[in-house]
Amino acid sequence: MTAGTAALPEPVTLKGHTGWVAGVAFAPDGKTVATASADGSVKFWDAATGKLQATLDAHDDIVSAVTYSKDGTHFATASFDGTAKLWTADRKPVHTLRAGRGAVLTVAFNPNNKALATAGIDGVVRVWDFDTKQEPRGRFLRRHGSWANAITYRPDGTGLASVGSDNEVWFNPLPGRLMIVRPSAAEVRSVAYAPNGQWLATGTRYGVTKVWDNDGDEVATLKGKGGDVWAVGFSPDGTLLAVTDGDWDKPSDIVLFDTKTWKERGRLKHTNEVLCLTWHPTKPVLAAGAWDKTAKVWDVTELVKGK
Repeated sequence: MTAGTAALPEPVTLKGHTGWVAGVAFAPDGKTVATASADGSVKFWDAATGKLQATLDAHDDIVSAVTYSKDGTHFATASFDGTAKLWTADRKPVHTLRAGRGAVLTVAFNPNNKALATAGIDGVVRVWDFDTKQEPRGRFLRRHGSWANAITYRPDGTGLASVGSDNEVWFNPLPGRLMIVRPSAAEVRSVAYAPNGQWLATGTRYGVTKVWDNDGDEVATLKGKGGDVWAVGFSPDGTLLAVTDGDWDKPSDIVLFDTKTWKERGRLKHTNEVLCLTWHPTKPVLAAGAWDKTAKVWDVTELVKGK
């Protein structure tokens, strides 16, 4: 255990998928965890006990992502079948969105609950605006030079960040302003905003995570073992940044960094390579899915208390 870190409790383990877990999301009330899998399904679990609540056969191919709207009325899925789907919270289908040529890798709701964005292997970021007539293939927003791997909205909903295998980070530091930064590290795999919109974290192919401010200046560089940083995420109070750290098909760590000092505060041990992570919307609880077909949920309250 690294100096200055705290011992962490054992996680709740979610088992039942027959394919790797590519996406994970808490419902806005924090009571349910949804997991998206290569087996084509989305499973819904009790976040506290790990008990399986329901299974949805969502797509005919790998389900690469799942996310909830902020108001909790809907969730969305993305798939290698070239579509994204919009569902009601009680798992009824609403729309199938033809969201790209090839696999759709990522999907995100605008926090204003009025739009949904998608991106994928064709490099195109698309937006569907719910309060206007839908374009058949969504509204074109931008195109990366290679795969668009991850997207996230600013917490206030005024802009969208996207990252790609073209080693580019596109984001809107202010309404109407677009900034592009190039980390000069590798393909960019993951992206997350701090809750106050002050920072943007990006994870790369070779174990480097960079944190940027709204001027496009580098705030911190965090180095891991050298494997893909498939996921990054800020805690709901913004005091911790979680970063995946592992290698192909081997046990991964999730490293928790203190956002005041950018020093390591603790490590969560998974049983295999972590592919996705998410925080509870209001509590210091984190869920992560992995290549070994499982997801785990940790309560890091004691770590936060010890700050």
